[in-house]
Amino acid sequence: MISYKLLADQAWAEGMEKLAAGTVVLDPQGRVLLMRRLPDDVLPGIWDYPAGGLDPDEDPLLGAVRELAEETGIVLDPAELEYARHLDFTNTRGRRTRQFVFTVTVPVDTLVTLTEHDAWGWFTPDALPTTSDGYRQVIDWLTSRLAAGWKPVSEYVRTIARPMTYACFLLRDQQGRVLGLRNAVDTDRWDWPGGNAEPGESPFTTALREAREEIGLDLLAENPEPVARQRLIAVIHQEADARRPVPSIGWVFDGGVLSAEQQARIVLDPREHSEFRFETDYNWRHFLTPEEYRQDLQILRAARSGRVLYLERPAPPEQDFEGVIVFVTNRHGHLLMHHRDQKDGIAWPNHWTPIGGWREGDESPAETATREVLEEAGIVVTDVRPLEGLRHERVGQMSRVLRAVYDGPPEAIRLGDEGQAVAWVPFDQATDRLVPPYMHHYLTLLAADADRPTGRIS
Repeated sequence: MISYKLLADQAWAEGMEKLAAGTVVLDPQGRVLLMRRLPDDVLPGIWDYPAGGLDPDEDPLLGAVRELAEETGIVLDPAELEYARHLDFTNTRGRRTRQFVFTVTVPVDTLVTLTEHDAWGWFTPDALPTTSDGYRQVIDWLTSRLAAGWKPVSEYVRTIARPMTYACFLLRDQQGRVLGLRNAVDTDRWDWPGGNAEPGESPFTTALREAREEIGLDLLAENPEPVARQRLIAVIHQEADARRPVPSIGWVFDGGVLSAEQQARIVLDPREHSEFRFETDYNWRHFLTPEEYRQDLQILRAARSGRVLYLERPAPPEQDFEGVIVFVTNRHGHLLMHHRDQKDGIAWPNHWTPIGGWREGDESPAETATREVLEEAGIVVTDVRPLEGLRHERVGQMSRVLRAVYDGPPEAIRLGDEGQAVAWVPFDQATDRLVPPYMHHYLTLLAADADRPTGRIS
């Protein structure tokens, strides 16, 4: 849908001093309706298509319909006119003028009643009577395109996909937790500050307005350093589905970190949201559907990497992995285990687990596994591949379970910047420690294929 108010506002912003609207009326043979100006007119004898100045604040489309009726007696529904283009010129009073040009095809026997002209007629585009250079240009431009099968933009947009546009901000607190808002209508849903674009808004302007409305903060003023950079994190294309029967395109921007003082000034619009909270990336799984959590993890990955992520929904399953669990073995038949930190908001706090972690950038599962082992244990592994077998119910759909081999000296391992310890543990002792419930399942799969003396999988 074309916003003619937006086009008018843009014209004023560009320095236009007067706005007008005109209609190129065609008959089924492609001839143009023109009318001759009166002898005492400021431009006597010139032939025009129906046009005139807009009244104050008048919608250009409605102005075109009005002028057409006043000058020719042809009364049409606004929906019958198609927007074609604009024409900029300086009028006889020296004012910069923008004319919004529409077009319509009417029957050849349409009755024409003149009020401001003394003659009218149908003319082929190649045999026009005396008219202005601007009007001739418009007629030539329009009729040549129509003859080539071109459609006016207002007609064309009805034939193409017009997705809904929304935009939002990713905001964190000083502990790195993500801000979510509980939807006041759909109370099981949690949103990020944002919403749908209004006519004439860019995605970034939409996000700023929605943040002001939903949390009461002007983020451009509150966090000028990250927000003014307009850092785009992700673009999401969502196909229509039963829940939202129109496609959508979402834009996610970096809103930075909210201080405790800024958090204290958050004011929710009770018509939209009933509460807000900050949670870790991991903990948001308790509040979101699997599909919502998957998308959030992908956006958060993009935020960590600093690279804009393009997402399509629905996506092929092979594209939906966000984390890995890596069972690393050595030639002595030992398993590399990681003693995780004792803190809230992470997976399996204080448990002994295989090496694991989030995907970064556009890594493959093997690349993520190799990097995580290097970061958490300081060693380089080889022969990284999926650990075949059924997925355990406590391992999420977005996690990939792999196995890998380390051929170097066991004492080379070192603890990275996460966790309490790393250690080589004999297979038969791995479950003697506090471990996640999935360990028994995957150790069985690993043992079934393992050649214990070498630590290799056949």
